[in-house]
Amino acid sequence: MTPGHKFYVKAEWDEKAGVWFVSGSDVPGLNAEAGSPEKLLDVLADLIPSLLVANGVIDGNDDALPNVPYSLMLDSLYAGDAHNQ
Repeated sequence: MTPGHKFYVKAEWDEKAGVWFVSGSDVPGLNAEAGSPEKLLDVLADLIPSLLVANGVIDGNDDALPNVPYSLMLDSLYAGDAHNQ
């Protein structure tokens, strides 16, 4: 990983399941979902450093996981008439 690298995470809304899920990322093995963007951020804050350490992308251990910069993009498709809500 080069200094200043920011990892990328894209999440999409699954209306049927009622969750935000990771649909794309450059973090190896990242697979997560949560009921709100805030809860997904909480999950990602722990999961991303753990996966990067486990995959040898960054140095660290389970006792002292490093802070990892990442960008979360939320994508939601709304199909309907906003005026009738």
